[in-house]
Amino acid sequence: MQLVKDKFISEETQESKDYRSKNDDWEVEWIELNISGQLQCKNCNEFVFFLATGNPQENGYYDHELDDYISEYETYFSPTYVHPTISLFEIPENCPELVSEEITASFKLFWCDLESCANKIRMSLEILMDELKVKKYSVRSGKRVPIALHHRIEKFPKKEITDILLAIKWIGNTGSHKSKNLETIDIVETYSLLEFALQKLYKDTEKEIKKIAKEINSRKGTRKRK
Repeated sequence: MQLVKDKFISEETQESKDYRSKNDDWEVEWIELNISGQLQCKNCNEFVFFLATGNPQENGYYDHELDDYISEYETYFSPTYVHPTISLFEIPENCPELVSEEITASFKLFWCDLESCANKIRMSLEILMDELKVKKYSVRSGKRVPIALHHRIEKFPKKEITDILLAIKWIGNTGSHKSKNLETIDIVETYSLLEFALQKLYKDTEKEIKKIAKEINSRKGTRKRK
């Protein structure tokens, strides 16, 4: 993705302007910016629109030749909305559609609401258990009682990814408790776990490697790209 420079707009918020005009102890780092812009994919030429917030941050350094500290500022931006949704990892083609849709919905929330994003990831596990026909209810005193996701995962037959799925579930649970603050890195790590689990379930890596080798050998060079 590359920034379309002539579509990039950055404006200081009115609150930031007001604070700057009324406070003598004002610092450059306190500037708050609202940003909008476009990105374009180099491969498919699709445009992606985004909103973001930003502020200048000092990246000073000591210049030994001048024997002085040089103060420089760069503006950093954090996206708050992206459309169309950017896939944050590759979902295997064979992954059930309902699971894929729920994960894609989490991608939309990643930029603006980490807690809701974590909840969507957790919901994708519930749907995954349904798709894999893992028992959903037990019978107690003649009544059907839902089995908790944790216990459904424990009953999952592929034990090599049980711990991974449980770790994803715990992060999803954390998203339900606003007092336990999630950080971006928590979701990024969870996506790594989810990507690995889905590849184990729905992507035949050995088959894919053999396919790549066959195509390269048949062309006696680089593979044909879409």
